[in-house]
Amino acid sequence: MNIGLLVTELEDAQVKDICIGAAQAARDKDVKLIIIPGKYIDDDKNDYGSPYSYQNAALFDYCVSSGMDAVIIDVDRIGSKSTILKREALLDKFEGIPVITLSKHEDYLSVNIPEAGQMSASHLGYEAVCDAAIYVRDGKLPDTQKIREVSKQEVSEKEAMLFLRCVSELVFERTHKADGCFESILGAVKERGINDFGILLYDKKVRNTVKYPWILPDTISSKKIMVDGEDYFSDTDSKIFDTKEIFRIFEKSSENVFILGDLYVDEFQLGIMFSSFAPLMLTGNFFDSFTGIITGLSRIFILEKELARTSKELYEVQEELARDDSVLDHIGDQDYLTGGLNRRGFFAKAYDLLKEQFKAGKYAIVAYIYMESLKRINEIFGHEEGDRAVKMVAEILDEVFGNCVYGRIRGNEFAVITIADEDGTVESLREEMANQNNRLLARSGRYINRLQYSICEFSYEEDFSLREMLKETDENLQRLKGNG
Repeated sequence: MNIGLLVTELEDAQVKDICIGAAQAARDKDVKLIIIPGKYIDDDKNDYGSPYSYQNAALFDYCVSSGMDAVIIDVDRIGSKSTILKREALLDKFEGIPVITLSKHEDYLSVNIPEAGQMSASHLGYEAVCDAAIYVRDGKLPDTQKIREVSKQEVSEKEAMLFLRCVSELVFERTHKADGCFESILGAVKERGINDFGILLYDKKVRNTVKYPWILPDTISSKKIMVDGEDYFSDTDSKIFDTKEIFRIFEKSSENVFILGDLYVDEFQLGIMFSSFAPLMLTGNFFDSFTGIITGLSRIFILEKELARTSKELYEVQEELARDDSVLDHIGDQDYLTGGLNRRGFFAKAYDLLKEQFKAGKYAIVAYIYMESLKRINEIFGHEEGDRAVKMVAEILDEVFGNCVYGRIRGNEFAVITIADEDGTVESLREEMANQNNRLLARSGRYINRLQYSICEFSYEEDFSLREMLKETDENLQRLKGNG
């Protein structure tokens, strides 16, 4: 049985006592209790002390259509900064889920409260969970109440601060990416006896403003989830959750009480954090501070993903710029990287050469050279190293084809054309190209800078165009690449 307890903030002394009582009842009655500190619903004046504190109320949306068997709502505190109509709207949003309030509200179920002054906040929390469990089982609330004893377990602020210091150091002194830091945090949490812990993030930040409230996304992805001290996932499990099903995670745990934390930055929701509930959570401002640290790490992780995505897009743009319709092809004849001819320059010189020198009895030699490893060099060693590799290839081609017309026609492709007076010149060029390619491999050092190439010879024919020669040479290269 899953029961949600919707409260404001754990810094409130009475809210702490409500949570203590509710937690004890969940353990006594063996039900799953999820404490959801969503702070306050909108008051139209943004009177929160922080311009974005309203973001916390997004946590309440996870209870809607979530498979909860019942929700308990401290509606007077949650709506203390809002209107009666908005409080009722909160109560009405959980369609199909029994809602029990901690105070009397006409037309709504509420905890059976004895006469004034006989029930403390901790007793109220205890009785609310008992009433919810009975209502789910019997379809009605009990008629009478008995005051139960509720025990409290104190945790020193020093212990709480030491834990926060440990976790913050993992984040701010990290030597690896955020993805690896999540694993370290799970270890630190486990050392403190918290055996259930998870961080779930959206693929992209989700905007949530007072004027344009968010719509709960359909799915959310897990970064790390630990249940009963063990990894929640097998190697084949999907780490993408339907947001309506995330509370199912708790069903596998031997723990009874959990707490949800909201991860947000300014106007954007990042995701949620959950943890098994421990007295540590109620110490001072511990929970908000802890959630803030996890938010910072989550933000770093999302920024790293966005940076990787942007880097990939930049690489694709760079590749696109090197293709047929490249902007650079239309700005002068010079290749910006090698200093030689670019695509536009190569074709202009090639057509002039053919027009002037390709006559009967002459031979045209056309070559295509392909840098097969450039993309991998860029990905592993960076674009600066990729640029050095391209320049190195340009130097090799200058050695082999120095008296020919050649240029870089795409990011990783070069083309060559020359006119020979006699048949057989192509063989000496192939031999020299093979020698220089071996030298290039030896010079590359950290990586393999290997060239694939095709060099073809064409005797003069009146209607034989440059396009046809290039096409045949390219097709020959593709065959060679396929056999490689």
